[in-house]
Amino acid sequence: MEHVEHDLEAATYSTEEEEEKHEQPISNTLTSPEDGSTASTREHVDIPPNVNQKLHSKGLATDNSGLVRWKSGTSAHPRRWPLFRKSYDSAVIIFMEFIMTLFSNVGSSIVPYSIEQLGTSEELGLFYFTTLYLLGQALGGLIFPPLAESFGGRTIYTTCAFGFGAFCALVGASPTVPAVVVGRFVSGFVSAMPAVVACGSIENMWNIKARIWLVHIWIASAVLALALAPAIAVAVSESPLGWQWLFYIAAILGGLMGIACLFMQESRPSQLLRQKVQRVSRTTDFRKLSVNHQDSKPSLSTFVQEGLTMPLRLFFTEPIVFLTSIMAAIVYAVIYLFTAALPQVYEESFGYTRLQGSLVFVSIAVGICFTILPRIYDIRVACRKDAQAIEPEDKLFGFYVAAPVLAVGLWWFAFSVPPLNSSASPWVSICSLALLGYSIVEFDNVLSGYLCDTYASRTASALAPLSFLRATLSGTFPLFGSAMFHNLGANYAMFVLAGIATAFCAVAVLFGVFGKRIRESSPLAEKTVGMGD
Repeated sequence: MEHVEHDLEAATYSTEEEEEKHEQPISNTLTSPEDGSTASTREHVDIPPNVNQKLHSKGLATDNSGLVRWKSGTSAHPRRWPLFRKSYDSAVIIFMEFIMTLFSNVGSSIVPYSIEQLGTSEELGLFYFTTLYLLGQALGGLIFPPLAESFGGRTIYTTCAFGFGAFCALVGASPTVPAVVVGRFVSGFVSAMPAVVACGSIENMWNIKARIWLVHIWIASAVLALALAPAIAVAVSESPLGWQWLFYIAAILGGLMGIACLFMQESRPSQLLRQKVQRVSRTTDFRKLSVNHQDSKPSLSTFVQEGLTMPLRLFFTEPIVFLTSIMAAIVYAVIYLFTAALPQVYEESFGYTRLQGSLVFVSIAVGICFTILPRIYDIRVACRKDAQAIEPEDKLFGFYVAAPVLAVGLWWFAFSVPPLNSSASPWVSICSLALLGYSIVEFDNVLSGYLCDTYASRTASALAPLSFLRATLSGTFPLFGSAMFHNLGANYAMFVLAGIATAFCAVAVLFGVFGKRIRESSPLAEKTVGMGD
């Protein structure tokens, strides 16, 4: 996420303190002080009056060493942009996430309509349409966050939106295996931008309390898209338009999103600061302004270190990152597995048509509505502790509720479908899917936020394993989902998933009892949390 800073400072800052921190010297432009240097050790620089005036007019200030920072209270900082400006940019980003996630989950539903034209098997069709898209997203999730951190997000958002439209058009216009392979992989690759970077963009513009709702809307919109995708895919495929028109529609929406992105503004504070200082230096011909070294554009070695090495280290050495990433990824991927497997349950057991079978996923969307309740609790916690530190564990309430809700929902479904239960109405099992919709949003929201709060200065690295695993598992689960339900039967296949969900309840207890102790025992987490004090 423009380094995925979901509620980044929430663990340690009140709203005013957080905004003050956000306005400290950041980014890099013409020169940057050496690591470890302070205002007292850097060389004194005489700032000409015209340069000071230019800086002041752009909402900037400088110390006597020429180090530039945001001026306190300036309206030029993204946190203090007008409400319409922030709302527009956030809405465009969330809409991008909705559309790109929706088209990530159409693959399983259109395979029966497309494999004859492509001349391929159902398994390969799933791989081409679903797995390749999500593997592309997994790769993009490793590349885009450090790029957005260093160079800002607006240009990348725009490029990704137009790229998404172009490669979706390729799939629609040329229904051949090579075109589908290239089109789905590249469109999945660019979909990583709103899927992984969007939360950081939201963090750039909104304070802690506003972010609780904005991040919730962002995640809920993605899960809503997953729930609606099967029905939309089947409806279009069975219409006179045919399955190819799904991708023409995606291409049109991609173009519209690209146009909308052109009217966004760069919200990365470090990038804005860099641009403003460069303009002042260029117009005044004064080259002694500097900015903080820590936000300078990284070298290739730094890029590899932060983008690849640190995420691997955190995943394999930090229990919190390991457990959280696996849980959130599995729960999110289950919906892709269900998209491939559940329609056959309702078609074979209840005589549903293919369209009727795809409509059962709307129940997942119903469950999303109830995720508003934990956000109200989060707001109350934030208000109650406004003047004191909020521990990361204080915001795990949603996970403590979602873990047993998920287990109940999956066990409920397992015991309410044939062959073990041939007398129950299909609505009994359909209603249980609402619990799944609730749980997916809560797992993704709360656990990603927990990682952000625990590894604040390494947020991108802490979330990279989760993002990569989520996309990879989402792409691979559909490949064995149908076979799993066919070979084991719907009941026993669901018993396996329900058993895993029950194990997650034990992890929730572990985090509730020992979470703080585990976090404080980690040198990486302890150092990061301490930085916020």
